[in-house]
Amino acid sequence: MTEWVRNFSAEQYSQIVSEVRDRLLSAEVLSNEKNLVFVESTALQIRKILELIAYLSTLVNAEKLNCKERAEYRAAKIVDALDKKTPIHYPLPSRMLHPSSPDESPVLIPRGYKNALSQSEFKETYQACGKVLHAQHPLKSEIDPLKVFLGNKQTLKKLKELLASHTIGIRKASDKYTFLHVEIDFSNNEATKESTIREYNTQIFSEQQLLQLFKAGQVGS
Repeated sequence: MTEWVRNFSAEQYSQIVSEVRDRLLSAEVLSNEKNLVFVESTALQIRKILELIAYLSTLVNAEKLNCKERAEYRAAKIVDALDKKTPIHYPLPSRMLHPSSPDESPVLIPRGYKNALSQSEFKETYQACGKVLHAQHPLKSEIDPLKVFLGNKQTLKKLKELLASHTIGIRKASDKYTFLHVEIDFSNNEATKESTIREYNTQIFSEQQLLQLFKAGQVGS
């Protein structure tokens, strides 16, 4: 891979992607039980997965954030900070037609967020998970375990759809952008493929150009 933006670590990105996969698979196992302890444990894993997704965005946009924002650990606050700095920081569910020769360019095919966790759902889910992680307060309305159980199931499906094959844009310089395409195999058997992270140079020279391309993926969100 070529040299990426300052403060960006390909190794760190790869490690987080691996952790996301492990936590999501573990959460799926937990999500099969309706017992309240398992429901809460699933919600905890989902919240951690959301935090890791936010950390991925922090890695590729570190130069746009100040020191305090780069150190933020709460996913919702990270997203809010990035929203003020750049219109593009959230994973775009997409397919990538990889070039077969150095002379060809990759072709990005956005899939949209119809079946994936959208950015607005990301914030709602993060807050909802936070409410489940505390002991039940005796003077507040009780949590409906079945509702949380079903919500966890749906969220895990949407997270897999979001991350299995997604693209983000990376600002390499003031007038140069690249694609980072990530593929994660969420199967768990002997045929499971290793996650791949590929960076592609592009003919995109402004964030506005990148925005127009990513907007194509908002249909159905």
